[in-house]
Amino acid sequence: MPPGASDREAPGRRRCAVVTFGREQALLDPGQSLSFGRGRANGLRIGHQPEDLGVPRAAGRLECRTDGVLVHNASDKIDLVVRPHPGPEYRVEPRGIAGTQPHAVVKVVVVGRLGAYGLTVDASALRVGRPTPTVSIDEHGTVGFDRIECMRSSDRRMLAALCLPLLTRVGPRAVVPTYAEVATILSAHGHPVSRATVRRRLDELRTWLGHEHCVDALVGDGAETGGRPTEYVQRLARWAIASGNVTPEDLDELDTQPEDDADRR
Repeated sequence: MPPGASDREAPGRRRCAVVTFGREQALLDPGQSLSFGRGRANGLRIGHQPEDLGVPRAAGRLECRTDGVLVHNASDKIDLVVRPHPGPEYRVEPRGIAGTQPHAVVKVVVVGRLGAYGLTVDASALRVGRPTPTVSIDEHGTVGFDRIECMRSSDRRMLAALCLPLLTRVGPRAVVPTYAEVATILSAHGHPVSRATVRRRLDELRTWLGHEHCVDALVGDGAETGGRPTEYVQRLARWAIASGNVTPEDLDELDTQPEDDADRR
């Protein structure tokens, strides 16, 4: 078994992630990783029997955390598709990262020329009785995927409104809302704001996350195209859920009264 992947003993009560591909199964403890792709150097080989040249030699890497699994796309050409059970599928762009939260089970799909190859990632054992993570699991963990406890409650409330449809809806309705739709959500919960204020606050939050917390994946401008959120706003919502900065419990913050927390940054 390659370094970074665990042995194949029965999970039992072990708090680990279980990765399954056909008859192959690997257990990942927090802090361990498993690479996958067509090349021989991977811990889990896919698309090699028969050889599918549409599958990269190094397609990706699964990084187990204490609260879920990060999906790293190692390719510079193809997207990885993540299909939660349940929930809408989403894509991990070339060289990008996404997480499994808040989903217990997802399928990571690599689409080749001869077919699609799906790795089932079951992180449900990591969620049992776990405390909310506040720091990285170790110094080698991926930066930018931890819950930020010093975030202002008003900022977390803004993120909660942004993530509300993704966490409460299924199918085509589970989409990232526009600035106007975020304003409507906040107003409906007793926090009236304008579309322009939502855009400004999300831009400020994006800048703070990048400068103070090394969340460097939230790049791009704030312009909406075709009436839908810009790419960085969609990445912001995905990051907030994947990193545990917005959980189903945080949605309750939408109903709390505003407090003066300007000194928390």
